[in-house]
Amino acid sequence: MKVLLIKACARSDFKDYKARRASPSQNIFSAAAEIQDRVDVQMCDETANHKVNFHSDADLVGIFFSTPDAIRAYEIASEFYKIGKAVFFGGLHASFMSEEALKYGYSVIQGECEGVIHDLLDDFQKDGVLKTIYKREEALDLKKLNPYPTDIIKKEDYDDFWTVTVSRGCPYKCHFCVVNPFFGKTRYRPIDDIVLEIANSDASFIELHSDNLTIDKKYASELFEAITPLGINWAVANDISIAQDEKLLSLAAKSGLMYLLVGLETPSQEALKGTGKGFVKVDEIKDRIKKLHDYGIIVDSAMMFGFDEHDNSIFERSLEFALDVKIDVCEPVIQIPFPGTKLFDYLEKQDRILTYDWSRYNGSDVVYKPKLLSPEELLKGQEMFYNEFNSLTNYTKRKFRQMKQLGMNAFYA
Repeated sequence: MKVLLIKACARSDFKDYKARRASPSQNIFSAAAEIQDRVDVQMCDETANHKVNFHSDADLVGIFFSTPDAIRAYEIASEFYKIGKAVFFGGLHASFMSEEALKYGYSVIQGECEGVIHDLLDDFQKDGVLKTIYKREEALDLKKLNPYPTDIIKKEDYDDFWTVTVSRGCPYKCHFCVVNPFFGKTRYRPIDDIVLEIANSDASFIELHSDNLTIDKKYASELFEAITPLGINWAVANDISIAQDEKLLSLAAKSGLMYLLVGLETPSQEALKGTGKGFVKVDEIKDRIKKLHDYGIIVDSAMMFGFDEHDNSIFERSLEFALDVKIDVCEPVIQIPFPGTKLFDYLEKQDRILTYDWSRYNGSDVVYKPKLLSPEELLKGQEMFYNEFNSLTNYTKRKFRQMKQLGMNAFYA
């Protein structure tokens, strides 16, 4: 039996953003890892500019996608439907918008695919009839997580930037974030499994995939000590509190932490509080980033616009803030109300959603009614931030500063 797994990705600023942080797509690689010993797996990742083979001899097609890629995913599904292929969906958008997705496919896997994807395969092999919904009843024990396959899509397709899963879930419930609604409670993988998978990947740059790695500081410390002998460079998404613990930060840097993606979002403490992210203290960020820079770590954080607390002053404030605290990589994005989030439910109840054209949920368009700004002001402010942050003057100052603070790591910023 042959199964084709596709990560759908529409052409957009959102795709470009993901491509710049290119690493294997968690959803299709998790599915492939789960079923590769049972079936012949084919994989296609449009994020990595793969072309979908509509002449595939696969018996079953699984399409995974996030909200901005939904229309593209449905286009792919329709093409396979025309030639009689059975299609199922998985990933964030299909999990929260299953009724919509089922208009274009036979079945949806809601949430984590491990385990339940075998139920789907059992049904297909038995009589070809799939249930509409397959869903885990409890969060996956990450002791059961299989390593990503390295022989189907090569790491060279991701510029030698490989991914190894460390944990799933986050205890914070930020209103705009899909992580907690999708994954639920935080779980960590056995450290020996992580070390072995990194070693077998033969990659020199690794994303330790975690929604918030240092929530459990004891686990994080043990992990950093365990991967230090591997001699890798690595990146992770984490909250900035890692910079508060000198011992933990020192261990992370020694083990190869080079690139940190942090959710700072806005210089407005009121907006952070309003979206459930009041644990980030704006007046502490500059010192935290300096500490990270002292250890040669690149800091990447978007500035997010369109919170209810934002008025027209937020764009200049955000620019001054980003330059003052010395963020190394910074994209201006308009808040996206992803289905499944508290933000989406809140805006929908207030009748503030302007469109359900999912292709516009890309961080560069306004899809809801802002409270204190017009959509035009929001777009104009985003453009101003981008142009000013990346002006020749600011770019040059930033690069000179990075070479002084980050050494050779500055070339990755």
